[in-house]
Amino acid sequence: MSWNVYASSVIGSGHRQNNLPCQDAFCYRNMGERLIAVVCDGAGSAACSEQGAALVARELADALAAFTHEPDDAQLLALVASVREAVLLRAREQARCAGDFACTVLAVWLGEHASVVLHIGDGTAALTFDAGQHFSLPENGEYANQTWFLTSEDWREHLRVRRFTGRAMQLVMMSDGVQPFALTRRGDALFSPFMDPVLRYLRQVGETEGSKAIRATLDDPRTWAITDDDKTLLVALRHEV
Repeated sequence: MSWNVYASSVIGSGHRQNNLPCQDAFCYRNMGERLIAVVCDGAGSAACSEQGAALVARELADALAAFTHEPDDAQLLALVASVREAVLLRAREQARCAGDFACTVLAVWLGEHASVVLHIGDGTAALTFDAGQHFSLPENGEYANQTWFLTSEDWREHLRVRRFTGRAMQLVMMSDGVQPFALTRRGDALFSPFMDPVLRYLRQVGETEGSKAIRATLDDPRTWAITDDDKTLLVALRHEV
């Protein structure tokens, strides 16, 4: 068994109009039976959040890829702490505060018979098993646009770890810019009218073509009326080799 991975990040219409960069980032490591995928969303108000998101996505993907077996809670806490230290070091090097690099964290480690999700802040991950679908949903604060970041002092209190037993066959990850049209109104399930055609198409094409199609879909002007936020969508499909 192996994985096909399709992913893209696109700049939101609001950032495009204000000449701001895309503050989303993703990274994955496809290792055959194991797959590691990370999606990070930089804080819109943070000066260097695109750097923070890219750094965290890459560092976290590399660190998780080192685990050939399901990591335990202590290993995961140490791993996230070390990635956070890398962000703090970058901030010191640039004489900036840590909050300038603020980003959310959504990371998935998929093994042959076990899966682990790490989550700080918003974004959504949906894992499909033979027995059904499981979600890691956003954590927001008192207000709709409030969330939590890796650079926050209380990041440990908001680090959520979910574990699943069984062979995952499909993974869908998204930043909060995709949620308004890829999740149901309640926000606790994939929105079939959008996701079903996407998944059907991806099952028929290669990774390069599929990732281009995701980019075109996310950058469709019709999405601008729904959200002006940056958008990242990552889909991984397990297949027989």
